[in-house]
Amino acid sequence: MRVNQSLDPRLLYQLHIILDSGSLSAAADFLSVSQPTLSRNVSLLEAHVGRPLMVRGRHGVTPTEAGIRLAEQGRKIGSDLKQADEILNALQNDSPQTVRFGMGPLIAQALMNEFVSQEFADEKAPPLHLEVATARELIAKLIHGRLDFAVMVTPPDMKVEHLNCIPIANEHIGLFAGPKSQLKDSAIEDQAGLRAARWLVIDAAFAATSSHDNMLKRIGLPSIPSSIQFNMDAIGLIKVLSNSDALAFLPAKIGRLLFDNSGVSEIPLGDYVETRQISIWHQADANLYPTLEGVIRRCSTFLRSAFRN
Repeated sequence: MRVNQSLDPRLLYQLHIILDSGSLSAAADFLSVSQPTLSRNVSLLEAHVGRPLMVRGRHGVTPTEAGIRLAEQGRKIGSDLKQADEILNALQNDSPQTVRFGMGPLIAQALMNEFVSQEFADEKAPPLHLEVATARELIAKLIHGRLDFAVMVTPPDMKVEHLNCIPIANEHIGLFAGPKSQLKDSAIEDQAGLRAARWLVIDAAFAATSSHDNMLKRIGLPSIPSSIQFNMDAIGLIKVLSNSDALAFLPAKIGRLLFDNSGVSEIPLGDYVETRQISIWHQADANLYPTLEGVIRRCSTFLRSAFRN
């Protein structure tokens, strides 16, 4: 009978290094272990999983599907170990701890890159680790301790256990039209024109009710496939919308900052507005770390000033 023993996470990290470097010999050099030891560890991992994780060849190794999936977990383990080393070094050397913060792609392009440049200009500012992701991904990273704080657009009544929220500004989902669009001002009443329009979509708003299809439903339209589906490429969306006749649902205040003087116009949604809130979310114990608390305080001041203007 096969005994299901717990998996040694070091083996997953080693697998990640092997597949990342492309060969056992290169990985052995990087990890400072012998190649026979590394090969034996791979065999142990494959025996535990019950299937091959790589194919060995004359020119290195090629991962199997199972190998790719497990190596991704190994990459995350390596990232966590690196962050743990940074914290230990900071504590031992009394040096600033790296502050890990995230942001949505649109708010990064509209504001947060400017905030980061201000922080970088201060020689006393702590090291920063930045991540751009959707709000769902940022919340998950905060919950699992992979981020210290994040700036994003969320539903105004959202609560997450063990996380604190600092409201910055009220927001809503708006409708934006490229400069070549004939749909302006009262276009929300032009159902035929809206159906015939080309639509752009970006994963930048939180919650299913602000998805492209659900916003179309709110304004009385059937599902309309997007002409371009952007993932995290805010710059791509900005360029396309600024030079086309396309339409896109975006956070309104952030959209106005993104498209200031670009010719892109906002179409009033009237009663179809979907309310949101621009907020800073952070770990509940952030006030215990003066360095982190200072960055969050400066970020809050920066954002409040930006949305007051």
